[in-house]
Amino acid sequence: MATPKGLQKLKWYYQVLIVAAMCGGLLALLWYQYLAPIELDITAKNVQLDELKRVIAKSIEQQKILAQIKMDCEELEARLETLKSVLPLAKETDEVLRSVQRAASSSALRILRVGSRPIIDHEVYTEWPIDMEVIGTYHNVGSYLDKIRQLPRIVNIGGLRLVSRASTGEAAYSASVGATYTATTFVYREEPADTAAPPPKPVK
Repeated sequence: MATPKGLQKLKWYYQVLIVAAMCGGLLALLWYQYLAPIELDITAKNVQLDELKRVIAKSIEQQKILAQIKMDCEELEARLETLKSVLPLAKETDEVLRSVQRAASSSALRILRVGSRPIIDHEVYTEWPIDMEVIGTYHNVGSYLDKIRQLPRIVNIGGLRLVSRASTGEAAYSASVGATYTATTFVYREEPADTAAPPPKPVK
């Protein structure tokens, strides 16, 4: 290697080449000793950062899913509460079906027959049907159906059949039509089956 005095004797472009080579060597040494490990560490940190970003993105997506599930559960709970408000419990069934009979009596319909039918179980509710036969007028039947519509609990009138009866005399004003139908209420299944109320008795 040229000494400083020997370097001065060289032509200037050789001096530049030698200085550049020395600087390059020093830079290479600096790179391999200090900068290369730092760059490797930066690369590793970037990989960790990317992985962390993926985890965060996945967590945010899961939070959105959980929030949606929570909203769905709250909506279902609200719908269930609404359902409970219109579907009686088994212990209330007797009173609900009695109210059906009272609605018939208060509509000036004379009850001829009340017969219980087997209950029908569903997943979350049970159907409680009773067969009824009444006589009155068309106006009385219409008034009765309107009262059933206004009951706070769900009551369905199915299989309604109207048959003309007396059309002359005093009976024409009170018993001109006979009606048979099935009144059904839908019971929310919250209690065990053995606590179910017995079939309602006819209103006298």
